[in-house]
Order: sequence, then C-alpha cells, then structure tokens
Amino acid sequence: MLPTRPTLASPATKRRPVPRRTRSLRGQSLVELALVLPLFALLLLMAIDFGRAYFTYIQVNNAAREAAHFAATGPNGPTDTAGITTVALQEMDAQSQSGAGTITVADAVCNDSSGTVMDCADAATVNATGQGNTVTVTVTEPFSFLTPFVNNFLGGSFHMSARATATVFGFVALGSSGGSGGSGSCSAPMAVFSVVTDGTLTVTVDPTGSSPNSGECQISGYNWSWGDGTSTPGTYKGYSHDYNTTNGAGTYIIRLDVTNQAGGDFATQTVTVPGGGAVSCTKPHAEFTWSHGSGKTSKVYTYVDASTVDDPTNCPITSWLWTFTDLAAQSNAQNPTPQTYKDNSTHPVTLQVTNAAGTSSITHGT
Repeated sequence: MLPTRPTLASPATKRRPVPRRTRSLRGQSLVELALVLPLFALLLLMAIDFGRAYFTYIQVNNAAREAAHFAATGPNGPTDTAGITTVALQEMDAQSQSGAGTITVADAVCNDSSGTVMDCADAATVNATGQGNTVTVTVTEPFSFLTPFVNNFLGGSFHMSARATATVFGFVALGSSGGSGGSGSCSAPMAVFSVVTDGTLTVTVDPTGSSPNSGECQISGYNWSWGDGTSTPGTYKGYSHDYNTTNGAGTYIIRLDVTNQAGGDFATQTVTVPGGGAVSCTKPHAEFTWSHGSGKTSKVYTYVDASTVDDPTNCPITSWLWTFTDLAAQSNAQNPTPQTYKDNSTHPVTLQVTNAAGTSSITHGT
C-alpha cells in the first residue's frame, strides 16, 4: 500500500493578522473608557450626596417640629430648654445617617398674639406660656459631603437649619365651665372676671376672681378676646380695652381664656358701649381642609381651618377644638401642628368651632 501524501493547507485557511487600524481603535476605546469612568463615578457620588443632604434636611425639619410641639405642650412649656433639646436629639437619633453632625437647638422664642417677642424663660412676668401665644424653635445641623472637593469648596462649614412654630398649650381641651384636660396633682383652673364700663368706649376687665392664682398650680396664661375681632394676652392684673380703635359703639361678647399645666377654662360676658344696639349672632359653619406629603404612603397630615361665620366682626369664632381620634389627641389651635399617623388607613378628624351664638362641628375621614 502506497503511503498517503500529506495535504497542504489551503492559503484561505491561514490566520490573517489583525489589521493595524483595528488594534488602534481598540486601544483608543480603552483610553476613552479610562477617562469617562471617573466622571461617571463622580456624578454617581454627587447624586448620593444630594440624596443624603435632602434626607438630612427632612430630619432637621422633623426635629424642629417635634421640639416646638414639646415646647408648646410640655409640663414646663417653653421654659424647658433641656427637654426641648432632648426631644430634638431623639428625633434625629431615630433617623441618623453618616455625614450628619451633632445638632444645635437654639433657645425657644415666644411671641404673643400680636407678634411681640417675649422672653420664654420669664413666663411668670411676661406671660410667655399664655394660650394664644406661640413658641418658635430653631434646629441647626452641620453636614459633611462625601464628594471630593465639595467640603473644601464650602469651607467645611455647611449647615442645615429649620424653624418650627407651635401654639402654646394648643393641646388643651377647654371646657365651658370648670375646665378640662390635663393630669397630675394640679386641677384645671376656673375663669372668672368682672367688667367695668364708664360711659365711654373703654372697658376695664378684672380677672382676679379666676383661680388658682398662686402656688405651683397657678394660672400661667390669660388671653382676652374682645368680640371685635381682636385678642390680647394678659396677666393676673386688670386690663383696659378701647373699642374706639376697632368698631366703636356696639354690643360685644368678651371672653377670657385661662390655662395652667392641668388644663384650661373660659368665661364670657356681654358688654354694651355707648350708642350700640343688640348684635344678633349666628353659629359658625365648621369646615377644614387637609393634605399630606408626597406619595400615598406619607404619614404626616396637615390640617387647615376653613370655617366661616356670617358676621366675623361682631360674632367671630372664639375657639377651635380639633379631635384626632386615631391619636387620642386634641388641639385648640386654629391650625394645629402636623399630625403623624402610624398606618395608611383613613383617619377620622373632628373640628368643633364656637362663637357667641353656639357651636358647630364637622368630621372628615382624612
């Protein structure tokens, strides 16, 4: 048998060398990728930083709101600087994250119903804890960025700040007589006052009959509503009001609200100043609106009074009572602080409004 002759490979099956141009394009792609990747990484880090900053901003706002609520409703009111700071810190700790520094809580600032700034720490003298007054708490927190060069650009001193305001004793449920609300060893106060007229448009009121007016449980807040659309924080001393600066002669219903750490009470009297005729009032029409944060799962609801009255000048709404059934809480503020719920179901809320003619209420499933 003849030996087999080896078969030579066809020229077409030989491996061709990679063209020089193809090798050049591959190298160029690698260089471009090496240049672009750091830029993408930087943009991703910046996006993360902005998300962290926004979350911290929400934290600071929540801390300010919680601290203001405590300042308005706590047992020592806006004078409890240590308690206000503790509440703010607890709120921040519950949502802590990397990059957020230690918060600073500024001393609470109190304002009366006319906007006059008062010293919260001197509540007994200036009536800072009186119903109808407000307390404002400011919370500040330093923030550090992860993105290189941003902290240096900002000088390493980027701070976020939020301010929240709440009505002092806004949670107290006021009663028509004998007071209500509160707890502890103190009893709710009793509102009593007298009115003196002298034939002019000026009346003088005297709340010294209210009690208790001394001791640990003494009344800490006096607030006068004059029936002409104005109100004035007062003290345990008498007070004069001139109707000539508002509506002039007429018949008005004066209301005194008193509060202490155990609750509140109010009393009313009708007074006629020269030349006035009887005023016929009708009950107000209770209504309110509500909203919540973005997204269907937001748990923080904001409620705004939308009640109306036929004669707001002579028969204004003199009190508001919100009842948040799910939270077992109440508020006497016209527009209460935002309420936080624990689930996503419907939350019934009732608003009751009162004027000289009576009371009306409405309930919505918010």
